[in-house]
Amino acid sequence: MKRSKKYLTAGIGAAIVLVAGGGIYTFASADTGESETTYKETTIEKGNLTVGVTESGSITIGSLSQEIEFMDSTSSSGSEQNTGSSTANSSSSSSTVALEVEEVYVSAGQNVQKGDAILKLTSESVESYRKELTDAVTEAQAAVSEAKLTAAKTKLSASYAYDLSVAKGSVAQDSYDATVSELAQAVEDAQEAYDESAALVTYYQQMINEGVDLSDSLEEEQKNCDSLYNKLKAAQSAYATQSISAKKEYQESVFSSQNAGSQYSADVTGVDIKTEDAEADLEDAKEKLAEFESFVGDGTITSEYDGTIMTVGYAAGDDLSAQTAVVTFADASEVTMTVSVSEEDITGISIGDEVIVELNAYEDREFAATVENMDTSVSSGSSTVSYDVEVHLTGDCDGILTDMTGNVTFVSKEVKGVLYVSNKAVIRDGTVSYVKVKKEDGTIAKTEVETGFSDGVNVEITSGLEEGDTVLIESQVKSE
Repeated sequence: MKRSKKYLTAGIGAAIVLVAGGGIYTFASADTGESETTYKETTIEKGNLTVGVTESGSITIGSLSQEIEFMDSTSSSGSEQNTGSSTANSSSSSSTVALEVEEVYVSAGQNVQKGDAILKLTSESVESYRKELTDAVTEAQAAVSEAKLTAAKTKLSASYAYDLSVAKGSVAQDSYDATVSELAQAVEDAQEAYDESAALVTYYQQMINEGVDLSDSLEEEQKNCDSLYNKLKAAQSAYATQSISAKKEYQESVFSSQNAGSQYSADVTGVDIKTEDAEADLEDAKEKLAEFESFVGDGTITSEYDGTIMTVGYAAGDDLSAQTAVVTFADASEVTMTVSVSEEDITGISIGDEVIVELNAYEDREFAATVENMDTSVSSGSSTVSYDVEVHLTGDCDGILTDMTGNVTFVSKEVKGVLYVSNKAVIRDGTVSYVKVKKEDGTIAKTEVETGFSDGVNVEITSGLEEGDTVLIESQVKSE
């Protein structure tokens, strides 16, 4: 709080004449005086007194970027702001059409409200960009339709293959058993025919040995027996080879049947994924078109925030770029100050501590803040050991600008809501303290007071004075 100051002088040994109500002091100085007394008025105030470590620093203000959200970006836009130029890159990594700035309505340092116009784009570039986005939606819709048709055909084919595999699997055992049985029966029949013929051959030979002439019959039957033997061997060979083939076919049918479900799922999942991808591309195209309409509309881009503009990314003739924000705003919620604290004092400071910030631009205003970060590395560029401490302003930061200088006080003790006056106003005589009070009629009265806590500049008045009382600070100056 600013204090009104009036200066009064009196020569040593002079008679002081006070003119009531006029604030005018007349002093008669002795001719031999070598110095004179100077008086300065100050007022008893009510407030807080604090003691702590005070260090100086400067303000840093965070920023909010208004990004171009409907454009594709391969980098983190907004982390670093660049001034627009006539040679700006294409508006988007995926677009062949650029959005051209026709006029810029704002400048750095300007305060704007949400909804205020920031810049205007050329109508030609807006319509060209809108057409490209609309065409992208149309193409994406066609891709979805094609993907769905392909999916339907694939699912139909996969369903048929599944049913066929299941059917083959269900009759595989019967088919195998029938084949093996048929082959075995053929061997059995061939064996039986051969055995009968061999028995006849043996019989004819016995009869010939007994004197019966059956040579012709024996010769004919021997030929028949040889033929039946060959058929038996062929049947046995067919059994050996064809039963193996039948078993293999059986096993394949069973395996195919067992995996029919998995194959069907794989086929169906593949086309479903392609359909989902196509639908996602469609939604993305629609979203970009919607974001474009929301952000650009008729071509006038408006502010998304209330606040002070820090940077403007474009000038007339520039193309919008996903890598460059339209504007950046000062973020009133991210106001910080960093100060350097000596090793002797750093141990008494912790994250979350409440501190007091005073700025040179606002002599009578204090700002609440808390310790947000402490850098444990030693600050460079100094012969003494110190550490950087960042504090975050938590109260009303209206009117604070980047790089404003001031002090941070890390409070070790504080008294609140007390009466106080400058230490210089208190005169101590032994164990008694008193001040010189200027009354409403202009007279000066020596008033005894009791003092309390002092911050080194001001002292608490516990009794003897009231808020608003005017007291005098006395000092001696040499006279010429």
